[in-house]
Amino acid sequence: MEDHKSIFLSNLKTAKFIQMKNFQRLLSISLILLAASAPLRSLAQNDNQEVPSKPILIDKSALSGLGLQPVQLENEPKREFFQRRLLRGVDLSVFIVSSESWTTQMNNFPIDEVVFMLNGKALINPENGNEMTFQSNQFFFIPRGYTGSWEIQAGESYHYELSIISTERAESTDSAKTLPKLIDQDELSGLNIDLNTAAQYERVLTKGSELTVSLKAEKPTQREISSPMKEQLVNLLSGQLTITDTSGVEHVFNTGDFFLFPKGFQGAWQSRGHGLLKYLVVEKTS
Repeated sequence: MEDHKSIFLSNLKTAKFIQMKNFQRLLSISLILLAASAPLRSLAQNDNQEVPSKPILIDKSALSGLGLQPVQLENEPKREFFQRRLLRGVDLSVFIVSSESWTTQMNNFPIDEVVFMLNGKALINPENGNEMTFQSNQFFFIPRGYTGSWEIQAGESYHYELSIISTERAESTDSAKTLPKLIDQDELSGLNIDLNTAAQYERVLTKGSELTVSLKAEKPTQREISSPMKEQLVNLLSGQLTITDTSGVEHVFNTGDFFLFPKGFQGAWQSRGHGLLKYLVVEKTS
């Protein structure tokens, strides 16, 4: 679990948070993963690249575990490990990661990560905390600074997960929030939603140094997105959402879909549903 995240450490400015004796190992793994993951769909490889003007649906075949490429890990050469980068935005990067059953020891985990477990489960035993279990079809948050073990259980098959991280590293770590957290199932089920006077709801479920996870809901409505949006990875929990981009093309998302609003997106929004539109949002911590 730790190794595929280290791909980002080779070209970011936070090596000062990592002991120098580990940096060379992380750098070599980064080069392996960069080579293994091509070709990649990239949304923001350089400052001159035009930002997409439409929301992007996360590849459903990838969410089904297809198209993952084997990666040889330098420090765990016997481990069967797979990875596919789905997109790299200005603020967020999204991966599918897979492994055979394996246990990894983490020391000061270098990033925030939001995970949606698609198959298998994880047993997490923090150095200073209680053991936690995360199952398939659950969201959980691994904070920057986590120290402890991470055990993947996949039986005779493979686990795989959707992994969301920030494209760039934060300046510092919140030392008070270094324990992983399950995203509350009652919240995601909509049991505690209390709409405001505008018939909307928003609650921050967890906030780390790099990523913030929120639950949002609203009565079905239609409106213009007049202010440029922050980049957001969305999982539609209930209802249907139709987004019309500035060229007039409609993009329809249904319950269960994962999609990205690119940074600066503007257009039209129409929500439908049986009572409520409800969705989970992952975005860069501001």
